[in-house]
Amino acid sequence: MTFLTVSSKILLFSQKKKRSFQVDLFFIHFFLEKKERMQNSGSSSRLRRCFSPTVLTRPVVLLLLLLFVFFVSIQQTNAQWHTSGKKAAPFKARKSEDRSGKLENIAFVCAGFPWMYGPYQMQGDQLMKSLNEKYNFNTYWMMRGNNVHNIPPGVYTGREISNLTPPQVPKMPHDWDASHLKFLGLPARTKVTSVIARVNGAAASMSEVNDASKLYGIDAFIVLGDINVVYHDSYDFKVPTIAWVPFHYNTVRGSNKALLKSYTYAVGLSPSTTKVIADVRSDVAYIPHFIDANVLESAAETWLKKERRLKGNKNKSDREIVFDANKYDKMFKRRPSSFSAVETSQDGDDDDVFLVLASGTNYEGADRKGWDVAIQAFAKFHETHPEIKKHLWVHSFSSTQVMRDHDGNGNKAPPELAPQGVDLRGLVQEMDLPPDIYTVDIDLHPRGRVAAMKVHADVCLHPSKVEGFGMNVLECQSVGTPVVTTKFRAMEDFTRNGISVPPAQWEHLAALGGKWVMPDVKGVAKALAEIGKKRKTAEWKKKSKDAVEWIKEEFSLDRVAAGFDGVLKLALETHTNNLPFMLSKMKEAPSFAERPIFHVTTDVHPKQADWDEEWMLYHRPDVRVDYEMVQEMLHDLTTKEGEMVSLAFIVCKDVRGIPIEFQVEERDYDGVHRFNTEHPILLPTWAFAQAQQNFPYIHNTAWMLAGNSDQQFIKMFPPGAAQVMNPIEIKTYSDEL
Repeated sequence: MTFLTVSSKILLFSQKKKRSFQVDLFFIHFFLEKKERMQNSGSSSRLRRCFSPTVLTRPVVLLLLLLFVFFVSIQQTNAQWHTSGKKAAPFKARKSEDRSGKLENIAFVCAGFPWMYGPYQMQGDQLMKSLNEKYNFNTYWMMRGNNVHNIPPGVYTGREISNLTPPQVPKMPHDWDASHLKFLGLPARTKVTSVIARVNGAAASMSEVNDASKLYGIDAFIVLGDINVVYHDSYDFKVPTIAWVPFHYNTVRGSNKALLKSYTYAVGLSPSTTKVIADVRSDVAYIPHFIDANVLESAAETWLKKERRLKGNKNKSDREIVFDANKYDKMFKRRPSSFSAVETSQDGDDDDVFLVLASGTNYEGADRKGWDVAIQAFAKFHETHPEIKKHLWVHSFSSTQVMRDHDGNGNKAPPELAPQGVDLRGLVQEMDLPPDIYTVDIDLHPRGRVAAMKVHADVCLHPSKVEGFGMNVLECQSVGTPVVTTKFRAMEDFTRNGISVPPAQWEHLAALGGKWVMPDVKGVAKALAEIGKKRKTAEWKKKSKDAVEWIKEEFSLDRVAAGFDGVLKLALETHTNNLPFMLSKMKEAPSFAERPIFHVTTDVHPKQADWDEEWMLYHRPDVRVDYEMVQEMLHDLTTKEGEMVSLAFIVCKDVRGIPIEFQVEERDYDGVHRFNTEHPILLPTWAFAQAQQNFPYIHNTAWMLAGNSDQQFIKMFPPGAAQVMNPIEIKTYSDEL
């Protein structure tokens, strides 16, 4: 075996093990091609001798060439891979003549990794792929919330991520293409992230976003989620940062308003959300999620082809395969093994059965998805229209099933993790429905099967209390299936094929900063009956066709990516124009009288936090606080590089100038009143607002946020900020609640 053959095999093996070694393969190809040319054409004897097997197999020459090939291979490997945990230099943007501006590196901020369960992950992955391939951006992925700190600092590839040891990092599927993404690991910011985790574990902080921009050369961020998935602990975003918002309320209130104004640009996922944002800021755009009906239909057909090959499925219709209760209903064994959802038809025509699909997630105790209403409405529909052959297929999964996808090995959730959703089994049983007209399916199915359900159902039942976008609502319509929804927010915006039912009443959620609605059971039942009777008419078929065409045009991935390409350019322009103003703001603290950045209260049971200021200051009436001094300190803490604060207490001094102890003695300790009540308390408004629903007493709230009095999140301000006017004995209060 010649040296060239050996070298070729070595390099090909290296290619399989590591990555493509273009330089190495080029050299091998060059040698082989040169040798072949000389043999076939009468090349000079000198060249023939140079590349002859005799010369190339001499020990010295062989050793030198092997060393050369090995060195080139190592260089190529080091160029494409780096040690986990070590920062890698940001790769340079590819040049493109059709792109203007200075944006090169774009990071998408999302909860979790792109291969984890959830529509947000899928949307972010495909958007970044399109921006990478069509608009030549270098695209990064940053996990928010607790996920931010699952991986060590550095820039990682997908395969490196999947090989990390923390169990919170799910392994990347072997067939997943993440070549368009680099992943960011951020250093831990113990104080702020720990406090955030106590209040909203799915959130990140402004400081984390700013850190990423500096560490890894990120030019702009796209943050997908509710407004409060990023919290104020800094003064401004350092680079253009875009909020892509699925807002769930009809107004923006409190600290959410201040945070929304901090983003460089805002994008609403629905027309109603865009309108709400426009009440707070004028620079807002409407860009929805993309919906690809072709992908859904293809996934459904691929799954069905696989199922048809299984024993016993060859002679079944598509609907009989999809809605096989014996195979998927793990809660109820009510019928013979041959039972399926479409077998209630006397003549064997499965199209005669009106199949109602209620599908979605179920891990919210507040029942935002409206499961209770959906099941009650179906029961009412059956009661008033017994003549219609019908079947309710309930497909959902709780937090325990979702956790399985977050586990690195695909294991089931631990038994101590209690499901957080609605008791679907109990709801269905309470309705006393005939056992052959409903199925409860709580399996976590592949995407192809879920798509097949939407394709082959007669109607999708989705009476949510609120939706920021409503992926199910649009996906069902995109494959021609009508929907029954609630006439509120995004559902009202996006229901073209189906009926959006006016709600019965408001559901007030003061602690969450807005209102939801209570869907109307009778109205939903009436809508089901209308669709059940008219679904096969020419009028309804036309409505279905028009909705499919509308979704193809309005919600295409190309249109979404083009929209963000435009918004990124606008955000860069806005950020550049505002930069001198931002720098001046950072140099000089605005006075408390000019622009207060904290709200003052002296009530130990403060009202619901609906003010716009980023912070809240509580102090007793007999304590004098220098507001201007507090304003200046807050400004310094949120603008100076390397400084940050998540929770603060002001150290008081009495009239003699002696500091008052921060904590009282542990006598009469009740876990709440251990704090010295003479101390003013300074809290981020977002933290107070979200903790307030469970801790309305200010010292109770502070106790929880400060880490149960271990003081790890407490910032001691210097003397002079506050003073006790009438010194009193320091002791715990009796319980004022």
